[in-house]
Amino acid sequence: MKKFIVLIAFMTGFTTLAQNFKLGLTIAPTISFNQSQTKTDGSWVTDKDGSGGLGWKGGLLADINFAGNYYFHSGLLIHSKSFDKDDSKMSVTTLEIPLALKLRSKEVTENVHITGFFGLTGDLNVGAKQKINGSAVDYSDKIRFFGTTFMAGLGGEYDLDFGSVGLGVSYHHGLTDIMKSDNIKTLPRHISIDIVFYF
Repeated sequence: MKKFIVLIAFMTGFTTLAQNFKLGLTIAPTISFNQSQTKTDGSWVTDKDGSGGLGWKGGLLADINFAGNYYFHSGLLIHSKSFDKDDSKMSVTTLEIPLALKLRSKEVTENVHITGFFGLTGDLNVGAKQKINGSAVDYSDKIRFFGTTFMAGLGGEYDLDFGSVGLGVSYHHGLTDIMKSDNIKTLPRHISIDIVFYF
C-alpha cells in the first residue's frame, strides 16, 4: 500500500512538473558592438570606434513556471559572432547558458502574451579566429574561456494549439573582459532578435 501511495505521489509530481515546464527551439540574428580599451602610458584609453559585426545564435530554451506568471528561464545556445575592425576580422564561437527571471503576462488580446526577462548568461568561448588581409589564424589562445553577460529582453508570445511562438528583442552587455592581454580590454555587447517556438 505504501509503495502504491509513493507511486501515486511520484506520478502527480511528475505531471505537475510537466505542466509547468516548456521546452523551446530558438534562432536569432545578432548585431555585435564591442567596447574596447587599450593601455597607453599606463592609462586605459577607450576606442571610440569600437568593433562589431553580424552573427547568429540558436539552440534550446527552457521555461519553468514557479509562481503565477513568473518563470525561470534557461537553455543552451551556440552563438557565432564576428568583430570587424579596420583591416582585421575576428570571429568567436560561444556556448551561452542563460539564467534569468521571465514574466509572461496574462492574455492582452486573444492568445497573445507580453513577455520580459532579465538575468545573466555564462559564456564559454569555445573557438576564435582572426583574419588579417585575407589570412586566417587561430586566435583561441588569446581569448578567455569563461565570461559573464547581463541580458534583458522584451517581446510577445502567441499561443497555438500545439505550442506557442515568440518574437522579441534583447540586449546583452558583457561584464567581463574576453581578452587575455594585459594591454587590451574588450567587453562584448550585442543586440539579438529572438525567434522561438515552444512545444
